[in-house]
Amino acid sequence: MTIDEQLLARVEALRIPFDDPTCPIDWKDWYHLVLLDRRGKIRILVNMNLMGKPEQGEIQVSFLVNLASEYIAPEYRGDAPMATFGTAFSLEWQPDMVRRNPFCIQGNGVLLEIDGKHSTLQVQDERMQLSIRCQGEAKATPLLVTEDSPFGSGFIGWGLVPGLQVIGELSVGGQNFSIDRDWFAYHDRNFGRFRWGEDIGWEWFVAFAVCDDGRQLTLVLDQRTNKNHSVKALPYIFVYLDNDLHKIFLGSTLVVNWQWSPSPVMPVRLPGIMASLFADRTLKVPKTLQVEADDRGDRLLLNVNFETAMELVVPDNQNRQYTFIEEVTGTVEINLFLGGETLRAKGLLYGEYVL
Repeated sequence: MTIDEQLLARVEALRIPFDDPTCPIDWKDWYHLVLLDRRGKIRILVNMNLMGKPEQGEIQVSFLVNLASEYIAPEYRGDAPMATFGTAFSLEWQPDMVRRNPFCIQGNGVLLEIDGKHSTLQVQDERMQLSIRCQGEAKATPLLVTEDSPFGSGFIGWGLVPGLQVIGELSVGGQNFSIDRDWFAYHDRNFGRFRWGEDIGWEWFVAFAVCDDGRQLTLVLDQRTNKNHSVKALPYIFVYLDNDLHKIFLGSTLVVNWQWSPSPVMPVRLPGIMASLFADRTLKVPKTLQVEADDRGDRLLLNVNFETAMELVVPDNQNRQYTFIEEVTGTVEINLFLGGETLRAKGLLYGEYVL
């Protein structure tokens, strides 16, 4: 397929007007990448968030890896089938660390370059023995979803590229793993002006599954909420078949039902200083998720069994406020009746909800 590179450039464009000396420091602009090996043994999240402006802002980085316990030495294995490794850190935003065109973020242990369809990503934390290096090429139809939706005290926008071809290498605790073209890679980016810790939240996931006939399904859910998820904005699910957008379920056509653990637990939490600060904070974690949709004869049933959960604590750069971002992964089964055809698929899901 042919990628609309002008649209892709609009999706990827850095929005913070950091060259303007009057640029407010509540700007946020972040780039988000999920990589899944198709066997489900390795699941990766990398997130780079720009906040504020040079010399009055930060570059926040989070890098999470869920690794099947079979890759871990027997003496270190727990009872769970997956182990979670991760790092989260912030860099002071210096003037030479961000370039607008072609886009680049570069700092100590961090590199992200996006030039048209091509991208390069590197994150390394020697202390935590974690690193990733990969190159990607956009393959899926890009979408610029919103640019100025009301959110908290300001607004938010986002775009996505739910399919990249990637090659590279992951290192966890001295073990190296190849990232090859058979992996699934998803990328999106968000931007706007608001403050972490406000009464804001969201529910999001990307599901990748292979149909019985070998075709590939990618589903992306987005729903904005308040902090306790009692108020929800218009939900929607984008349905991609083999990298092309085929359907959008939205609004009342969708029912999203999370099922939670019977009692609160202590999650894996990053960064470490925040884990100490909130050491007594427990919460219920999702066990399953079901999504049903019915729109003009097209129907969707999606079932998820969650296998991993961890929490990122994100501070605001102006106030002593925090947002809690819960990262979850699991297996998914999809039954989709689309355009008179029935598709059945199994795969993996990476999700996120904000408290």
